[in-house]
Amino acid sequence: MSGLLVFAFAGALLQQSAPHPSSQVLYSAPAIRPFEPNSSFGRENAQGDGDESQRQPLDAPVSVDAYARSYEFVPGSVEVAYNRGVTSAERRVDQTAGPLDGSWRVADDRGRVLFGLVMSDPRGGIVEGGWRNPDGFGVATANGRTVTLENMGVLTLERHGEGWRGTLVANGRSRPVTVSRPD
Repeated sequence: MSGLLVFAFAGALLQQSAPHPSSQVLYSAPAIRPFEPNSSFGRENAQGDGDESQRQPLDAPVSVDAYARSYEFVPGSVEVAYNRGVTSAERRVDQTAGPLDGSWRVADDRGRVLFGLVMSDPRGGIVEGGWRNPDGFGVATANGRTVTLENMGVLTLERHGEGWRGTLVANGRSRPVTVSRPD
């Protein structure tokens, strides 16, 4: 008897797992319609930057860079707090970055760029990154002021102004190089 009861109970569950197609509600439009601009959209008087009293009709999207001063609204306290948090986080990252952190351009003594170098240099941590030129790429690791370039050679550096200068030993050949930030 219990086997028959279990079978009947399982059959009832299977019947209720999906509604019958005839009981489904037909689609109806949402109560709140999506934004639909009126016929004067894009032709209203200027509200923000610009000296013109009439704005030309929009024929393309307007980027944020098109504004000369600020946005058309005063930021609220939440936005001000968010912007302060972002600025604070950026400063903390900059303060903890070591001297090799960032993107670099390695050039020979004539100024010809040999390859690009990107390093992650957390103060007190492992310094690593990568290099790339038209002929190849590889991993870069640093120990002190010596950068080992996988599949290329070794770069020995010393501070020079805003960048570095040093010696690149590659393919059994040594040559002087400068390491500077890309323009």
